[in-house]
Amino acid sequence: MASILIVDDEFALAELIGDLLELHGHTVALAINGVSALALLNSGEFTLVITDVMMPVMTGPEMITEMKATPRLATIPVLLISAEPKLLSEAKAESGADAVLLKPFGPAALHTLIDQLLVAK
Repeated sequence: MASILIVDDEFALAELIGDLLELHGHTVALAINGVSALALLNSGEFTLVITDVMMPVMTGPEMITEMKATPRLATIPVLLISAEPKLLSEAKAESGADAVLLKPFGPAALHTLIDQLLVAK
């Protein structure tokens, strides 16, 4: 299974998503913003990143841009999540995220998208 980093300043939501993914056999780590996520990415091996768009310190799109500029991190698929449809599409175009998912979403939609991203990798 995959090693997934979840990045969201709404920590309760990040924990909920993490619990869902762990039930399906994935290993999960949590970060509260893009800066802490990059530190984790640089110190570990992850197969997928799920990140919110709007966060303090460093946003999801800013983090993705940094990832894409770092050869070791550039190939990790990134799923961008947000409750704002317009913001989500703009952030995807700006950052080069691999997929987007509109909040709120159900477990089935999340698992389907994760499976697609992991297969495409």
